[in-house]
Amino acid sequence: MTDAQLGTAGPAQIPFQPEGERPARPEALLVATNLVKSYGPVHAVQGVSFQCNKGEVLALVGENGAGKSTVAKMLAGAVAPTSGSIAVNGEPLISGSVKKSRQSGVRCAFQELALVADWTVAENLSLPDGAPHHRFSQKKSVAAAAELLGTLDLPHIDPRATVGSLSLADRQLVEIARALAGGPELLILDEASSALTPPGVAWLFQRIRELTAEGGSVIYVSHRLGEIAEIADRGAVLRDGKVAGEFVRGGWTDDELVSLMAGREAARFFPDPPPRITDDVALSVSNLKSDGVHGIGLSIGAGEILGVGGLQGHGQAELLRALFGAAPATADSWTIAGRTISGTTPVRSVRYGVGYVPEDRKKEGLALEMSVGENLLVPWFKAYQLGGRPLLSRERGWISGILDALSVRTRGPKEAAGSLSGGNQQKLVFGRWMDRSRTVILLHDPTRGIDVRAKQELYAAIVDLAKQGVGVLWFSTEVEELVHVCHRVVVLYQGAVIDELEGERLTGDAVVGAAMGLRAAA
Repeated sequence: MTDAQLGTAGPAQIPFQPEGERPARPEALLVATNLVKSYGPVHAVQGVSFQCNKGEVLALVGENGAGKSTVAKMLAGAVAPTSGSIAVNGEPLISGSVKKSRQSGVRCAFQELALVADWTVAENLSLPDGAPHHRFSQKKSVAAAAELLGTLDLPHIDPRATVGSLSLADRQLVEIARALAGGPELLILDEASSALTPPGVAWLFQRIRELTAEGGSVIYVSHRLGEIAEIADRGAVLRDGKVAGEFVRGGWTDDELVSLMAGREAARFFPDPPPRITDDVALSVSNLKSDGVHGIGLSIGAGEILGVGGLQGHGQAELLRALFGAAPATADSWTIAGRTISGTTPVRSVRYGVGYVPEDRKKEGLALEMSVGENLLVPWFKAYQLGGRPLLSRERGWISGILDALSVRTRGPKEAAGSLSGGNQQKLVFGRWMDRSRTVILLHDPTRGIDVRAKQELYAAIVDLAKQGVGVLWFSTEVEELVHVCHRVVVLYQGAVIDELEGERLTGDAVVGAAMGLRAAA
């Protein structure tokens, strides 16, 4: 496993190829020409052209809302272009049909997982190319799913389990496995690593290398620049729905790539954690026990950013849910801002001054059919108008302030949250807790699947909360975030704290080592 996969590498070197200096291109598998996609007056994609060659990995990068996912959906047949053309192996691709795209050898693992939560893994894997419903065989689907999962080195996933019962990381693996089934000629991965742990990313990269070694191609959409440097041969940068430039592997820095993505000079990636100005304790708990949590004790100072590290599945999600009251928990002692409690619920936690950004923004964080403003106000309103809509006008100034502070790309507070990009949805889940007199904020990987600029905006917002005296408990799967932005980091292993790192001991190697069950010497 490489440093880039573990998130501990330095700035990646990704060179750009100036116009007029490109070598002759090899045989193209896919050619996209002047793709345009409009939703009424909104132009999501404006004249995008590129090609993906046989046996290569082509990266598509850009900020949230730049058009990457829309392009991926057009290639996969999930969205029909307003104009433009797509050809695979020289043959026109019938637009707007996932079935036709799959028959042409194009398959996609979507960013917003296209899985049916109440169906089993086997049923989901058989969904795209399965027989008509009256000929469906549960026994055969389970056998086929078990064979596929075994071939892809995913034996831990039970084909009989419902998808909704799986962790987000395993649901992501099922989505990828479904795209890999049948050996696609072109595999589109839209933020496919966003929920994966470092071993999961290593697994994904191995599948990519196997596919390209056999002459297949991959279009890799990601915000993780380290991953792009590790796996991509070439790339195209999208900005405001257009191709802003192309790059190949070699010599340009992350800062230069980010500048091209944003159309402006890139700022330093990570802010310094703010100085502590008080010894007050925001939250403390000893011998906390819950499902997956085995006697954890920790203390978060007012104005402190306490990181939580470790491989996913070692109790981090359970810890945050227990502290927020979303899961039953007991403790020998438990205080919030000096107030002793015996336990809590989500409603009580909000009253006590606790905020929570959950792992799955769609399943736990947002009501996608409700508006942007309503989602921001959900924890705060008990008074509702006829029809169940909160009184948006009362908080118009606060809503506008949050949207501006986090640079949420939206047509206004009445736009449906489900129509926003994934990164902007994540900002909503975080933004509802800003400027609301919080004591503690619990964050579950809040920067997952969002672009570099959006990450910087969230980093700044987190640091600002700490400056206001809010205690922040932040679980991140990106080691660099923990090392650079947190005052201290506790690393969980098998549901317990295996190590606590701060000062000179707080390094990427120490976090990764502890996550593997190795406690470094003090």
